[in-house]
Amino acid sequence: MSLAEDLLAQAKHLAELERRRPKQASLRRAISTAYYSMFHLLVDEATMLVVPTAALRAAAARSFDHKALKNAAKLVGGAYRGQANWLGAYMRGSISDELAGVCDAFVELQDQRLTADYDTSVSFTRAQVSSRVGATVWTHAEWRHERRSYNARVFLLASAGLLRSRDGR
Repeated sequence: MSLAEDLLAQAKHLAELERRRPKQASLRRAISTAYYSMFHLLVDEATMLVVPTAALRAAAARSFDHKALKNAAKLVGGAYRGQANWLGAYMRGSISDELAGVCDAFVELQDQRLTADYDTSVSFTRAQVSSRVGATVWTHAEWRHERRSYNARVFLLASAGLLRSRDGR
């Protein structure tokens, strides 16, 4: 089992702890862990795409930046879909609903992870967390269907910082 799969299983486990009165710590960690399952899933895919030697992939994975991955996801996701942006110059055809959905889910999950990790004024319910973890399970499955598409690979290259706009941004 990969780290991404292990983290997703751990997120499910944390979301179901303390049957009667779930602790906020468990619910918050479930959201954070679900996010990291997606982060590692995408980073693993990107490093497999660009690093031919397995021994070097872990070192390459350390260079990934959460903000850069989120920015690439925003360019591919629904908010920008159909709008001209620099990444669109690299894409072939239209962005599939599945790829846009994965990217949108990643952006939303990162935002929720930041809230869970840093905003103690917000409380979470088991239902909210179970819904978010369930959506992450769906996102993993959607990624497995989309991962070999040309546009998914463009997204991964952008998330690794290997593609730039023509003006260098």
